[in-house]
Amino acid sequence: MILKDIILQEFKDEMDTTIRVFEAVTDNIFDFTPHEKSKTVAELANHMTEIPSWVAGILGGSELDWMQYTPPVKITNAKDLVATYKNNVSIAIKAFSTISNEDLNAQWTMKKGDFTFFTLPKYAVLRKLIINHTIHHRAQMGLYLRLNNLSVPASYVSSADENLFA
Repeated sequence: MILKDIILQEFKDEMDTTIRVFEAVTDNIFDFTPHEKSKTVAELANHMTEIPSWVAGILGGSELDWMQYTPPVKITNAKDLVATYKNNVSIAIKAFSTISNEDLNAQWTMKKGDFTFFTLPKYAVLRKLIINHTIHHRAQMGLYLRLNNLSVPASYVSSADENLFA
């Protein structure tokens, strides 16, 4: 298996799991926040929905300057959340068809104006900024679901609400 296939499979698996978590979100919790310093469900969900939309830019370019970034239109309900996320994941998967292993080893930079956050090979950016970032926020969303007495889907094997071995 080549690097591209490994990263793509990991991406698909984690995005599918995130879709399952998003499918558990209900409209009535969009304004919920567990703490004054925390994002609301809507803010967290909107941020998470953006993440796969960055894949095409990573694979097709050499940098992202946040000074030039325009955030997408905000999602305000659970139905649009799931549909938008699925669409962004689909576009990301298509972007993988345009690259090679060599492309994944090319350097990519994330910056804001003159400040550079990091420069890494594209495969590492996909793991760090897309896959791991999604997993981090998915865990937060799972907590938000739990605090609202909603079922938390299993991420890998099972959860208190969903036993995949049953």
